[in-house]
Amino acid sequence: MPFPIPEAWTHGTADIRRDEEKRLESPCSFFFSQGQALVLAAKYFSDNRLTSQARHGVASKHRHRISLAIYGQLLASFEYMLKDFVARVLDAVTTYDEQVRAAKWIEVDTSRVLALRQASTTSGSLLIHPTMGWHAPEDVNKRFASLFQASPIEGTEIPDLERLWVLRHSVAHNAGYVIAYDSARLGAPQLKEKVVAIDPEFVESTFEFLSVIAARLAAVVGQKILTQWLQGRVAAGADYDRDEATYRRLKGLASYVRSRPTALGNFGAVAYRHDIAALTPA
Repeated sequence: MPFPIPEAWTHGTADIRRDEEKRLESPCSFFFSQGQALVLAAKYFSDNRLTSQARHGVASKHRHRISLAIYGQLLASFEYMLKDFVARVLDAVTTYDEQVRAAKWIEVDTSRVLALRQASTTSGSLLIHPTMGWHAPEDVNKRFASLFQASPIEGTEIPDLERLWVLRHSVAHNAGYVIAYDSARLGAPQLKEKVVAIDPEFVESTFEFLSVIAARLAAVVGQKILTQWLQGRVAAGADYDRDEATYRRLKGLASYVRSRPTALGNFGAVAYRHDIAALTPA
């Protein structure tokens, strides 16, 4: 069965182009755009869009199935953001190469390297995207701390995030059916051997919770990486022509556009000089 290939033009072409720019330059902004689109999709078939005869029964069951699928996509988008952030840092600078060499959770096997004959990728993507363990918030924090000396997840957020991942496991692997073991992990014995009732409101509240972490990833971790690199540029003498490529990459990592229809900001010479000036002693 051939895979479906998207059309070159659709009614969402402008949105796709804008999202693709965010995907390429700003993982945290891309997560927000993807997540907000998923929330809108979950809420699309609300009662006011349906005839009165279709507001219960079959329509309700279908909307529940749609919400289950969207919830799984939302957590997948969050995982992609975490991995892609790290991959893009490693593609941008060599600063963290020693930490990468010491990281036992990063492994490269022969099959991964040979696969590059079929689809080219970056070294950061090759190292990070195939790795596992991104569903364990404490381990994620340890990875970020070991690489960048900063972590994106607050301690108070870890229990809730762990439960969201357990729920995602039930949705992705058991079609939303919560086995006894997972209901115990969720601290919700009432869900034992039931299909969890995920609705658009739960999808939206999950997105808002994850958005706080995405914003912190950009503002704390991304900004720290950018600032440390800029401090080296100040010492070497600011030169935008020399620094443009790396600056644009790191500036994107430190950016978070909390608006789906809003494009990324300009990461050009003006922004570079502004950031350099903020680090230059008066």
